[in-house]
Amino acid sequence: MKKILLTTALALTVSAQAQNDTIGVSKFTAVYLYECKTTNAAGTPITDSLMIAVQSANGVTKSFPYYSYNKQTKKSYDNYHIYKAAQMHMGDVFINYPTGRITVQEELYPNRYQTDESLKLPKWNLSEQQDSIFGYFCHTAETRFRGKVWQAYYTEEVPASIGPWKLGGLPGMIIKVQDKEGIHTFTLCGLLNEEQPLIFTEYITWIVPENGMNFVKQRVDYHKMTAEKFLKYKKKTLGNPRYVQDPAYYAPDAMEAFGYKEYRNSRISDQQITSVAGVIILSEAHVYQPLEQ
Repeated sequence: MKKILLTTALALTVSAQAQNDTIGVSKFTAVYLYECKTTNAAGTPITDSLMIAVQSANGVTKSFPYYSYNKQTKKSYDNYHIYKAAQMHMGDVFINYPTGRITVQEELYPNRYQTDESLKLPKWNLSEQQDSIFGYFCHTAETRFRGKVWQAYYTEEVPASIGPWKLGGLPGMIIKVQDKEGIHTFTLCGLLNEEQPLIFTEYITWIVPENGMNFVKQRVDYHKMTAEKFLKYKKKTLGNPRYVQDPAYYAPDAMEAFGYKEYRNSRISDQQITSVAGVIILSEAHVYQPLEQ
């Protein structure tokens, strides 16, 4: 196969074409800043950050990168935000979808993965301690969840038992939550009072090159596995010391394996951003800090 380098204009032509299911209509969208303390390849401390959107409808909560929300609502976003979501390993988390289950969709080059697990919400210990955060009257709570101790501030002023990632189940919306080690922090930074569909994507359709410069539509499905198996795979792969030196050490070279590579431009970063069928190939990695053990 002739090797091809695709520019953003060609590579992303049909990236938005997907088989979507609308679960319901979310009355609002909570926006959180997710911060993760880690180190780079040189051992220098660094704090990665990413905006997270959280929606709720028909008993389902969806937590996902904010750039996807902007894409869904046809608002501006930058390819660098897609890169950061891949670098921080933050996918789409569906709580109670299907009923009684947690479904997570995440990209890890060269594949898209979909995991399934039983729904087990955190068991919070509520405290009488009170505080005011960002204008919200808050109560505090603590839980041991997925191998970490989490401390949360929540408000009953927003009567929605939701939060970022897999955290929720409190008598109100989470305003701020942090693990006790101070590595992971989610902080509410906005509440968008606009109705938007809560969407689950079954698969996507991508344009890929075939036989030179001919292009064909290709259905890209998620690789399905249990959440436990995927977490073990991530820890083994991303926890390897080689990862921060060569983020794609474990995967085939894109040009050799697929015969093409997509290049994306960014308005806010000079970071090299490449992908295959829309799945980001990291060129720079930071030490992997799992959200769960």
